[in-house]
Amino acid sequence: MRKLVIVTYVLRGLGFVLVLLSLFGHNVILNLFPGLEGQSINPIFYSGIAVYLVGAIIYFFVNKKEKAERRRREIEEATERVFRNSDSEKDEG
Repeated sequence: MRKLVIVTYVLRGLGFVLVLLSLFGHNVILNLFPGLEGQSINPIFYSGIAVYLVGAIIYFFVNKKEKAERRRREIEEATERVFRNSDSEKDEG
């Protein structure tokens, strides 16, 4: 599960870099891809947004699942403590 979280951070970082490159790095993009000379760089911007959204959506669902599992464990531990305390009070009384 932790590897998936790391992948989502990588996807969001890559999307952020692509958006920044499309906004401020026209020269860098044109040096890397000289065939784009005279064409729009919008596909790189949209690709960056799409990659970021995919990473964010995956992270949302993974984080939601982790929180639910953590909450379930805490409830189990709390009920176990309560029953253990009530059993020890019965033994004393």
